[in-house]
Amino acid sequence: MLVNYLIKEPNKNVQALSEKMDMQNELKRQHHAAFQYRLKRLAATKVGITSAFLAGAAVQAGKSETSLVRKYGWLVRLLA
Repeated sequence: MLVNYLIKEPNKNVQALSEKMDMQNELKRQHHAAFQYRLKRLAATKVGITSAFLAGAAVQAGKSETSLVRKYGWLVRLLA
């Protein structure tokens, strides 16, 4: 009875606490991985939209007759 009270019961509590902390650590890791993935997707989307916009602006710069767009058209083509 004394061995059970002093050794087995605290050990059971320690194991339960250990499992709980491991679960929390795993959830934090998964949350961090998901957040990093979303950031990468957002960055890729922004780059894709920016690239498409600059490509369209470069095409329009070649077609346009206004001097301002022609003046900076080379910069748009360089960035695209």
